Amino acid sequence: MTRKRLSADESKKIILTHAKELFIEKGYDRATMDHLCTSTQMSKGNLYHHFKNKEVLFLQLLSQHAEETSQKWLDSLEHSASPSEQLLAIAGLLGRDCETPLLPAIAEYGKTLSSESESLATLKEITEITYRAIRQVLQQGIEKGEFIDEDIEDLCFGVMSTLSGATQLCLTMPKLSGDEYAALHTNAIKLLLKGISVKEN
Repeated sequence: MTRKRLSADESKKIILTHAKELFIEKGYDRATMDHLCTSTQMSKGNLYHHFKNKEVLFLQLLSQHAEETSQKWLDSLEHSASPSEQLLAIAGLLGRDCETPLLPAIAEYGKTLSSESESLATLKEITEITYRAIRQVLQQGIEKGEFIDEDIEDLCFGVMSTLSGATQLCLTMPKLSGDEYAALHTNAIKLLLKGISVKEN
């Protein structure tokens, strides 16, 4: 029986699906293209035709994850009435992201990067998705008189630092549920909101 010839998009989808499972199971360091050949039943030449190396493949998975997260934010922001509620929604989603099984592989991958790494540009683009969403919410809050009229970049840095710190701390904790991770992130933002919200007279 002859095997159906797959289109380039179909092949990439299969490779990415198996690669994600592989990185979850083995982590970034131990996963190899040989393992991927076995799980996809594709030749190494076929894998390298679509992805130059393991790092490029992993970055594609990270980009996919970032796009999916961004879509979740957009969906949640539509149901949040005020900028404060929108920030809390973003915090909750970032907290839930601590539950993603890819995180250990992401942490391993981060340790392989140097300041000269070409991949830093791609990672910066992924981080920009979060930054743009937060900046937009903060700008709306300032315009509506809900947040103090401080420099927008300083406010963004404060919110991003708070959320990044919450995520880093959560990853050092014993395994928690998605609800617990979300609560830790939203509580951190609730405390920050007390400092940037315009006080009612």
